[in-house]
Amino acid sequence: MFYFIVASQWIVIFLLFFEGLFVFKNMKTRTHYYLYMNCVAMLISSCGHMMSLFAESESAYFVTVLVSWGGKIAVTISFLFFCAKLCGHDLSNIITALMLGLGSVTYIVVIKTRETDLFFKGFYKLTLGKHTFYKYELGVWGIAWDIFVMALIVLCLITLILSTAREKNMQKRKQLQIIITALVCEIIIGFLSTFPIHDLFDMNQIGFSVCASLILYAIFKKDLMKTEFVTKDYLIDKLSAGVIAMDTNEDVAYYNQTALQVFPSLALDPQSVVTQIQESIAENKPLFIGNSIYSFEERILEPNSNDHVKLYVLNDSTNHYYHLQELEEARQMAEAANHSKTYFLTNMSHEIRTPINTVLGMDEMILRESTQSSVQDYARDIQSAGRTLLSLINDILDLSKIESGKMELFPVEYDVASMLYDLINMTQYKTKEQSLSFHLSISSDIPARLWGDDIRIKQVLMNLLSNAVKYTPSGSVYFRVSLNTDEMTWVDGDDEVLLHFEVEDTGRGIKPEEMEILFSEFERIEDSNNRKIEGTGLGISITRRLLALMDSELDVQSEYGRGSLFSFDLKQKVVEKEPIQDFDKKMEHMTSDTYTYTKTFLAPDATILVADDNSMNRKVFVSLLAQTQMKITEAGSGLEAIKLASKTHFDIIFMDHMMPGIDGIEAMQEIKAEQNGPCADTPIIVLTANAVNGWKEKYLEAGFDGFISKPISPDNLEKVIRNTLSPEKLIPISSTSVPAMDTPASPIADPADFPVIFGVDWEVAMMRIQNKASLRDLMDGFVDSLNQQADKLQSFKDGLPDTMPDYRIQVHGMKSAAGYVGIFPLSGMAAVLEQAASNEDMDTILKLHDVFLREWRIYKDRLADYLNQDDVAEADKEEIKKDVLEMLLNMLSDAMGKMDIETADNTIKKLSSYKLPETAAREFDTLKAAVTQLDQKLVAQTLLKIHKEDL
Repeated sequence: MFYFIVASQWIVIFLLFFEGLFVFKNMKTRTHYYLYMNCVAMLISSCGHMMSLFAESESAYFVTVLVSWGGKIAVTISFLFFCAKLCGHDLSNIITALMLGLGSVTYIVVIKTRETDLFFKGFYKLTLGKHTFYKYELGVWGIAWDIFVMALIVLCLITLILSTAREKNMQKRKQLQIIITALVCEIIIGFLSTFPIHDLFDMNQIGFSVCASLILYAIFKKDLMKTEFVTKDYLIDKLSAGVIAMDTNEDVAYYNQTALQVFPSLALDPQSVVTQIQESIAENKPLFIGNSIYSFEERILEPNSNDHVKLYVLNDSTNHYYHLQELEEARQMAEAANHSKTYFLTNMSHEIRTPINTVLGMDEMILRESTQSSVQDYARDIQSAGRTLLSLINDILDLSKIESGKMELFPVEYDVASMLYDLINMTQYKTKEQSLSFHLSISSDIPARLWGDDIRIKQVLMNLLSNAVKYTPSGSVYFRVSLNTDEMTWVDGDDEVLLHFEVEDTGRGIKPEEMEILFSEFERIEDSNNRKIEGTGLGISITRRLLALMDSELDVQSEYGRGSLFSFDLKQKVVEKEPIQDFDKKMEHMTSDTYTYTKTFLAPDATILVADDNSMNRKVFVSLLAQTQMKITEAGSGLEAIKLASKTHFDIIFMDHMMPGIDGIEAMQEIKAEQNGPCADTPIIVLTANAVNGWKEKYLEAGFDGFISKPISPDNLEKVIRNTLSPEKLIPISSTSVPAMDTPASPIADPADFPVIFGVDWEVAMMRIQNKASLRDLMDGFVDSLNQQADKLQSFKDGLPDTMPDYRIQVHGMKSAAGYVGIFPLSGMAAVLEQAASNEDMDTILKLHDVFLREWRIYKDRLADYLNQDDVAEADKEEIKKDVLEMLLNMLSDAMGKMDIETADNTIKKLSSYKLPETAAREFDTLKAAVTQLDQKLVAQTLLKIHKEDL
């Protein structure tokens, strides 16, 4: 019996040694490491037990017990780590530390057992034949440890069973089943150890041998140590993408941890998950799960085999989806911004050209009325600068056309000398500022009048000349225009010439590698010498595109450090073959010191109606035609124009397009629609600041009989009137004996004449009207209308969103009014509100509306001192008599009914000189504002109220 036990023990030691050696040689992963530690622990325990069989004293036996139990404790801990790792679980640092700590404390208790009797109660001697053996009896700690070990084995068994049930990899499932078998055997053997078969035989050794045999079987038959499977399982399980594998029967065969986290129901109902994925792939739509978005791919492995495997790959596309969403939103925002830009540019044309109309109109009057050569020089400079600004506006508008691909050419008959003069005049001014030499070479054989888009040609040449000046710190700029006679064709009705233009400078030049940047939009050549030069980088790009539209091409020759030469050839049709001849003399004539306005006709019997919501525009219009002696009636709105045209015949009606309420187009159509009306056949000319190419044709298609662009050119205005008015009402100036009206010049005000008022820019206000008294009247009218305008805007705000169009038109008018008198804090806020109303942005309106109206009303007090500084004190005024009040009110009513603005204004001034009764005094500001705004309805309502309560 003894020898059988010894032989059995040697077999266990051999199996454990062989297992440990193989694991050590093939150890690749942490799982392998835990298995190796378990083998070594079992080997130590078995060796300790073998030595105990040969112990000859109690002391020697105790040493073998220490060896054996050291191994047993290590077996328990290492096997727990091995099972956890095999099932794909990582024990926390706390559990790992607790297990190692418990094992260490238990082993210390084993060592101290002779002193404490906690682990062993004692040792006793047995005799078997010739052999004497020692045995031990477990104490309290020893029994507790055995129970703890059995509980851990059961826990590992349960974990392995659950992992096996979830595992879809058949190879790994079989490996887990072998480990489960080993554990079951260990539990059975542990149970049998409570019924000792023989005192010399340790049942744990049988458990060790069974475990070793099963592990070796798993290694050699089930590839437990095969790194390829371990690595693949680990990598697939840890993939960020979820993986679901289907077998040939379309059943779920495997899924990794990521897939299980996304679809927890995979463990219970995998087929429903696969159905969701298949529907998502078929509809090409992602699945929204929680806060994440998943997309799916279907892949076939070994597609040419009958035993193919189908994989579904789950990708977390949340960031990608949101990125695409952001890109789509950005695209939509870019499109919206592009539409907004077009809208802005169209409106900008109106908003900027309207004040320019005032500036150039007043400048025209200065040129007509002033006899001082210095003043006329200044006026010509203003005129030239104004035209330059108009050209700039056109350039900006053309940019939107270029970007949208809608740029068109509009050829007209033009005077070559005038075009060149404008270019040279603007360039000379710039070269003088920089002390540059400006050299001209204009061929004398160029035809005087050509057919082409002179605006585009000037734009191209101005871009080139401006760049030449900007990038030439010192030296010269050359401008040459010649005629290529070899390419000239003279065919009846279709004569053409080829013009050659050159712009050369002695400036910095361009490096060869920088040529590509030269033609890029919004890019500038970066050079330390160029940083102080202003510009957007658009000029050359626009130039090249415009030339392409005109079937031409820009040629550039440049040498860095020496200068550049830009040139192009342009084919133009000939209108007048007579050459320009001596261009220098024409330049001298155009820059003559004395400006003389020569009216071309008189029309004292002609009646004109001008409709514009901007009183300053009407003032300029009337001023430009003052010396023609025509009778001009003003209308402050489209509705007012319709009423006047339905009662009175006018020879010509000039109609602004953008007006609140009924705009110019609607008013024109309604006037023409009244077939038996006095103005049914009256020519109606549109006045507009809309400078976008193509609008002229749209206005004519809408029904207008003519088109005048703002700022209004005096020559163009008179030309339109001459061509439109019946000849019998025109009196040529050469055959008339009617003396010209002699309008005295008004002194120009100075900003120093006005008080400092927060937010008021007097210089800007004086751009509209330069006479101090007239400016005061303009400001007075603005102040009188403040409350009325604010109340009207508030009423529209209360009706939002239904009244959004009315709100936008009202705030647009308030913006223009504030801008005209130079109060930019108000016009700026109004512009924001107008844009918000256009976009139906209620949030912005609600946030800004009250602030805007509060600031708007404050200016009544801020301007009060300035407006009242010359007024008679209220206490010193004479109290008005009832009959005088009634007479003045009737005069005002009659004047407004006839739209006799001058009489209405004088009546208001007369009323203001009296001390009025209660109601009249309270309603006076409203009445005055209504007269200023030409609001007949409000005037009538206010007069009726005063009549009822004061008379």
